[in-house]
Amino acid sequence: MYSSHLNFKAYRMTSPATAKILLPTLLTLVTIGALPVTDTPLNSRLLLNPSQLPKVEVIHEWVSLDYDWRFSWVKDYYTERGWFDAKQNLLSSIDIYNGDIYVTVIRLSVAVPSGLNKVVSVQGKPVLQPFPSFGRNEIGICSNLQFPFASFTDPNTGYMYVVDVGRIGRNPNAQAPCPPKLVVLDLNNKGALLRSHSFPEAVVPRHTNMVNDLVLDYVTVNSTEVKYVYITDTGNAQIIVFDVQTNQTWAFRDVSMKTDADRVFMINGVNYTMDVPVDGIAIDREYNFVYYSAVGSRKFYQIPTSVLRNNSGDFAPDLRLVGNKVSNSDGMASGKTNIYYGAGGLNALFRWPITKDMETQGSTESNVTMATQSLLAQDDNLFRWVDSMKLDTNGYLWFVSNRAPEYLNGNMDFTGAKGANFRICRVFVDDLPYLLKS
Repeated sequence: MYSSHLNFKAYRMTSPATAKILLPTLLTLVTIGALPVTDTPLNSRLLLNPSQLPKVEVIHEWVSLDYDWRFSWVKDYYTERGWFDAKQNLLSSIDIYNGDIYVTVIRLSVAVPSGLNKVVSVQGKPVLQPFPSFGRNEIGICSNLQFPFASFTDPNTGYMYVVDVGRIGRNPNAQAPCPPKLVVLDLNNKGALLRSHSFPEAVVPRHTNMVNDLVLDYVTVNSTEVKYVYITDTGNAQIIVFDVQTNQTWAFRDVSMKTDADRVFMINGVNYTMDVPVDGIAIDREYNFVYYSAVGSRKFYQIPTSVLRNNSGDFAPDLRLVGNKVSNSDGMASGKTNIYYGAGGLNALFRWPITKDMETQGSTESNVTMATQSLLAQDDNLFRWVDSMKLDTNGYLWFVSNRAPEYLNGNMDFTGAKGANFRICRVFVDDLPYLLKS
C-alpha cells in the first residue's frame, strides 16, 4: 500500500480508442490457466477462458468502513469531535491467523479511530474491532499504535509483527511526536505486547518515513524464531533491516528502489502517475533471497539475504533483476512455491511459479528468471487495486482490494452507486506460507 504524500497524479484519457490501444500487453510469456498467451491484450483473452481461473470468494465488502463501537453514543462522541469520519478511512493491509482476519486502516487523518483492527460480525454485518483495543490505538501516546501500516503474523507462534509510521497524516511535514517503531503482539494472548522497538532517527526519520510492508527471516529452515525483519520504507525509498537479537537497525538504498518510466500507467481508462518507490516485498522459503518492487515500476528485483544481514554489506554487486511484472503492483505474498502480487493496471491477481521456472530452466534461485506469470483472477469491478495479501494455513490466498488510486485522488464514491469500495477476498491456490513449519 502506498501513501499519497508521494507524487500522485491522474488524468482521464479522452479517447476510448486510445485507451484500448494503451492497455498493457503481455510481451513475455504469461500463462492463463494452462494456456500460453503472447502479445495479446489481457482483458480480451480473459473473456475467452473464465472457466480456467480458480473461484474467488468475496468474504467481506463495504461501501464505507465502520467499527465495533459497543454503544451508539461512543460513535456519536467520536464523530462529534472529529475522531471518526467514514470518508477518511481506507482499508489497507490484511493478516490471517487461526481463521481470524486482521486489517489496518491507514491513518491519513485523526478521523481514523483505530489503525489495527480485527474483523468481527455485529448484528450480521462485518465491522472493525480495534485491536488490541481502542485505548491501544489512541493517538498521541507513543507507546500506543499511531499509524500501523502493515502486519505480518508468524503462523508458527502467533506473534504479530506490526510496523508503525509513528505520525498521523500523509504529509511528511505532519506533526510527528512519536518515532516509527516495530511492535510485536501475541495473538494467542489477546494481543499482549511482547516487544516494542523504536527505530533510530538517523536510519528511519520520523518526519519522512512511510514504513510500509515487511517479511520475517528465520535465517535457516531449522530455526524456530525470527532473526531479522525486512521492511520497505516507501517514504525514504529504502529497505530497513532490524536484527531481532541485537536490537540494531540499518538500511539500504539503491536506485532499484526508486520509480522509472513505468510510473505512468493506466487503470480503468485513467492514466496515473505514481511516483511511489519500493513497496511490496517477499522472501523465499529457504530465506536465501528477498524480492521487491516499487509501485512506480514493473521491475522485479532479487537481493541475497546474506547481503541484507550484514550492516556494512555492499548492496549493488549482488542485486539482480529477475524480470518485469505484467503490470505495476502494490503488496506481495510469499508461498512455498510461488510469489503472489497484484496487477494494478489490469484489475488482476498474478503469481510467479518460481519453483516451476527453476525446474523448467534448470536453474538455481540465484539465476532463475521470471519467465512465467500465471493469472489467478481478474475482474474490473471486484479487483479495483489489489493491495495487501497473505496466505493462510489451509491453502488460500487472502487479499484486499480498495480502490486506493481513486481514494487518494479524491474520486472515491461513498454513496454506493458504484458498489463496494473495499473488499476482502480469498482464492484457493494450494500453497502455504513460506514460514510455516511442516
